[in-house]
Amino acid sequence: MKRLLIAAAVLSLVVAAAAFAADSGTAPKGPGMSFEEQKADILKHIDTRMSSLQEGKACVQAAKNQDDLKVCRQKHRAEMDQMRGEHGKGGHMGGPGGMGGPGGMGGQPPKQ
Repeated sequence: MKRLLIAAAVLSLVVAAAAFAADSGTAPKGPGMSFEEQKADILKHIDTRMSSLQEGKACVQAAKNQDDLKVCRQKHRAEMDQMRGEHGKGGHMGGPGGMGGPGGMGGQPPKQ
C-alpha cells in the first residue's frame, strides 16, 4: 500500500511537471505560419520567459525576509499570467488538443 501511495505521488509530480512545461510554450499565431516563422516566434517567447526568470532569480536572491519572497513570487506570477494571456488559448508547442492552454491539462481551468 505504501509503495502504491509513493508511486501515485511520483506520477502526479511527473504529470504536473509535464503540464507546467507544456503550458510554458507558445502558440503559433496562425495556421498559415511557416516553420521558420513558428521557430522564430517560439524562440522569441523563450527569450522573454528566460528574461523574466532571471529577474525573478535576482529578486529572490535580494530578498531579506519572507515578505520580500512573497513580493517576488507575486510579481513573477503576474508576469507569467500576462505572457500566457498574450498568447491566447491555442496549443502550446504541442498543437491543438495538447496539454497546453490556461489550465495546462487539456483546457481545464487553472487551479487557484
